[in-house]
Amino acid sequence: MRSICNGNAQFRRFTLSIGGNDARFADVIQKCLVAVNGGNCKDKTFEEGDVDQSVGGRDRKFIGQPLEKAAVGIINEIVRPDITKVLAEIAENAPNAKIVLMGYPPLIENRGECLSITVPGVGQIGLSASSSDWLGSVADTLATAMQGAADDAKAKGIKAWFSNPKQNFAGKAVCGDPESVHGIVKTLVDSDQPALDYPILSNYGLSAQSFHPKIGGARLYADSLERTFTGMGL
Repeated sequence: MRSICNGNAQFRRFTLSIGGNDARFADVIQKCLVAVNGGNCKDKTFEEGDVDQSVGGRDRKFIGQPLEKAAVGIINEIVRPDITKVLAEIAENAPNAKIVLMGYPPLIENRGECLSITVPGVGQIGLSASSSDWLGSVADTLATAMQGAADDAKAKGIKAWFSNPKQNFAGKAVCGDPESVHGIVKTLVDSDQPALDYPILSNYGLSAQSFHPKIGGARLYADSLERTFTGMGL
């Protein structure tokens, strides 16, 4: 942050979105997609290979726990305080800036019906309805934690707001209509690194565009931000 802001008092607005990677959303979604004949991925286990070195091993305590418990613990015990720390660093280096923390949209509509297929003699392959429901609850947990991080920062005198785009994306996530978030994208661009972005599904060659907003989704993000700016009196 110091290299971006460099103590610049001219910054008046600073908008960012962080937390999704540290919350392991891509990893969790992959585990949910790798399923045969239903089940709920919340019952899968947080394993040694799920540990993220970028958070200094603070997530090792969740090894062996079901995802249902591990995902919530990581969000509340690691992601939330880390976001607050970043907001404080921005405020320190851009003291006059009003900071807006952008949330994440709901990812899946219609219980993920477009992310599973039925194969004769095999059964259902892909995301189950119950897993889709659980992923929605994890997204809500992350949004609550992000709002909490902004509130924690504000309690320290930092000019911080949270913009939640959930209402803007209602009915328009993956499997929605119109679908404003990419589902599974296999058309790769030069910057794609499937083995790094989606290692569990690396054999399928997924683009990093998967489960990220389309152009229409970017407009919905902008609508959310504009609504927040209005609430800020801007």
